[in-house]
Amino acid sequence: MRFAVHGDPWLAEVMRRPVFRVDGTGDPSVVAAHVAAQQHGFYFAKVATDQIDDVGALSRLGFTVVDTNVAFELTRELAPVADIDVGEIAPGEEDAVLDIAGSAFRYSRFHLDPAVGLPLAHQIKRAWIENYVRRKRGDTLLVARHAGTPCGFLAPITAHGTAVIDLVAVAPATHGRGLGSALVAAFANRYRGMRRIVGTQIANVPSIRLYTKLGFVLEKSQYVLHLHAGS
Repeated sequence: MRFAVHGDPWLAEVMRRPVFRVDGTGDPSVVAAHVAAQQHGFYFAKVATDQIDDVGALSRLGFTVVDTNVAFELTRELAPVADIDVGEIAPGEEDAVLDIAGSAFRYSRFHLDPAVGLPLAHQIKRAWIENYVRRKRGDTLLVARHAGTPCGFLAPITAHGTAVIDLVAVAPATHGRGLGSALVAAFANRYRGMRRIVGTQIANVPSIRLYTKLGFVLEKSQYVLHLHAGS
């Protein structure tokens, strides 16, 4: 399977530049020709960590590894966390949830890439969750509340018998209160009987500790590479 280049219209609209996803393996000549013809654009690729030749091929075109993504699968059932209110997003909670989405992330591939910049990285995550708020993506949006105020969320998405934690975040001021565990437990119970997966960044040690403590086990890992053409 040779490398191929695909446009990403949604991310291009948010980033206000052409965006392209690179898939495949082997001969990178198609990617090289595309980059040479593109005066201004953002490219990204995810490559299995055992495919070092492909990482090298993309690196020679100017791609840089910005992240190592790790995926975990839940191996046991989780009991609901008592005394923490978790439920579907309710009318009037949209702005609070979007504020969390636009400020709580630190370790995404966009936040780890200095060429993206913090304001745009926050904007991308806010726009991503706005798709859930507007029912354009995913099944629902789970919200954790403290004293009646939204303090965290979990965005699940399902396909082919698998439930995935697409994004999860807790407001920094409420860390340490068990909100993350409560959100993950609610996800696990909502999709009981399905395969349940979560992905995170190797740099996100707090999340990895949480998932392994709750019974998730490592399934796969990928390098994430970015190229800012014309920068």
